[in-house]
Amino acid sequence: MQERVITISAQIPNHLDQGLTMICNMEERSKSYFIKKALEKLLAEKLEDIEDYHEAKKAYDEFKKSKQKSVPYDKIRKKYKL
Repeated sequence: MQERVITISAQIPNHLDQGLTMICNMEERSKSYFIKKALEKLLAEKLEDIEDYHEAKKAYDEFKKSKQKSVPYDKIRKKYKL
């Protein structure tokens, strides 16, 4: 089964279009190809950032519930000579 494809439009500054056109000509690929690749990379990075945030928030919430004392960063830097 083939993946459903949709068409979108976007306004981009002239300098981005010029750069994209140059790359497309050099690589003999379409603008759609590079836009899809860039969007895939951006979305993967953003999703990873969101996952990292949720993991960090969960760890922080667990730490707060534990009532453990924190160690100031300056003390850690001095202790380990960072």
